[in-house]
Amino acid sequence: MIQRKQSLYLFFAVICFVLTTFLPLGSVETAGMGIPDTITSLGLRDGDNGNMSYPFFAIPMFFLVMNVFHAIAVIFMYRNRKAQALNCYVLLLMVAVEMAACGFLIKQTCIGEGQTFHAGTAVTLPVVAMIFILLARQGIMADERLIKSIDRIR
Repeated sequence: MIQRKQSLYLFFAVICFVLTTFLPLGSVETAGMGIPDTITSLGLRDGDNGNMSYPFFAIPMFFLVMNVFHAIAVIFMYRNRKAQALNCYVLLLMVAVEMAACGFLIKQTCIGEGQTFHAGTAVTLPVVAMIFILLARQGIMADERLIKSIDRIR
């Protein structure tokens, strides 16, 4: 059924992915300069005039979108618990790749000498999503054990 607790955990992971898209990943402050630049999953927003620049975050954004659609697909795989549990691991791997790609792009393109990076709220949301995915997998495996024990009684 869709209303199982693991489906709720996966839904909360989807919410974390969507929030990661729109909340700031952090800000880059240049020493002695004015307003810091804000980094989001969509690109770099200039602090002085508010223009969006460097739309180089296509790779992490691609993984964020894929994570959202994959998590929704995993929710609807409730009839095949083994495939659902396996896809939870695939989803965890995709989240890790997205986090690594985002961190690499932030390091390579935004942070230079004399600049400091201040992490924002969206940096922690993929980790929270990973925890929800692990909780969902734990619930899926608990259902699988329950079904096996019922089959043993018959």
